[in-house]
Amino acid sequence: MTENSESGTTVTKRQAKEVTIVHDEGLFCHDTGDTYNGFFEVKKKDKTVKMHGPGTYTTAEGDTYVGVWHGDKLGVNEEAKIFYSDGSRYEGFLKDWCYSGLGRYYYPDGSVLQCEFIDNSPVGNLTLTDPNGHIWLGKAEQGYCWLDPVNHYYDMLEKAKEIRNKRQHKTEVIKMAEPYDSSTASSIKLK
Repeated sequence: MTENSESGTTVTKRQAKEVTIVHDEGLFCHDTGDTYNGFFEVKKKDKTVKMHGPGTYTTAEGDTYVGVWHGDKLGVNEEAKIFYSDGSRYEGFLKDWCYSGLGRYYYPDGSVLQCEFIDNSPVGNLTLTDPNGHIWLGKAEQGYCWLDPVNHYYDMLEKAKEIRNKRQHKTEVIKMAEPYDSSTASSIKLK
C-alpha cells in the first residue's frame, strides 16, 4: 500500500498471481486410440495439458508424428518427421499442419522429392530421385510440376557402349584362339 500525502489518496498494489506451469514427460492414451509419448506442459490454473517438447504422436490408423512440439503444434521452429501407414514419410518443417519450407517427401516406391513446400504443395525448383536412382530436376508452379531427366540418355548410351565393347572383346579372344588339332596331341599311356 502506498500513500500520496499531497493528494491524500491511497494506492493499493496487488501482487499478480503467478500462473503455475508444470513440465513433465509421460505417455497419454486417448479414447480414439491415438497415443502421445513425450514431454508436455500443464497449466494448473485452467488445467490444460499441451504437448510441449520432444515427443511422438501416433494415430490409431498408424501415422506417426515425431519432433519438437510447442503448445500442441509440431515442427514450428524445428524439422519434424511424419511417417504414414502406407510407407511414405515427410521430413521437414510444418506451418499450421501443412508442409512448409524446405522438406523431403519419401514415396512408398522409394522415390524422394526434395523441394520447398507451401501449404503442402511443392514450389520452385525441385529434385526427384526415382526408385532406380535416376535424378529428375524440375520446377513446380500453381500445383503443377515439370520434370527433366539428368543425363539419363547419356548414362544409358555409356552403359550400352560398355556392353558392346565387352561383347566385341570376347569375340576377338575366341577368334584368336587356335582350334584343337588331334594330330598334334601327345598320347599318355595309362597303367
